[in-house]
Amino acid sequence: MGKGRVQARAIQEVAALPAEHPYRNNALDLLGNLKIILEARETIEPEEQELIMQLSPLYLEKLQEAQQIGEVRHAQAQTLRLLNRRVGDVSAEILARVNVLPLEQLDDLHDAALDFTNVSGLIAWLDLNE
Repeated sequence: MGKGRVQARAIQEVAALPAEHPYRNNALDLLGNLKIILEARETIEPEEQELIMQLSPLYLEKLQEAQQIGEVRHAQAQTLRLLNRRVGDVSAEILARVNVLPLEQLDDLHDAALDFTNVSGLIAWLDLNE
């Protein structure tokens, strides 16, 4: 990846990539691995310490993103489990609609699901809240 300014510029370029850019996640994974490898060394040179400091915000961002994804998946699973108990098995279409909801709406749907007695209540909620 080069040294000094080349490394700093590469890190800045990765950080500047839009979240949806196809190479961003791969680059963040590789930079995170580099950070972990550098930190595991017995002796860390000053230049490596500087690199670790530059990589830390990107590494934290990647960890937070992974945590958010985990929270969304957990909320999806819990909400679908509750919906299946309240209204029966949901169709693939409804499943797809639920799986695109952001975390806040999943939480709202989970609460609303306690009042559903049939699938029409669920569909009405989705129509109003998507």
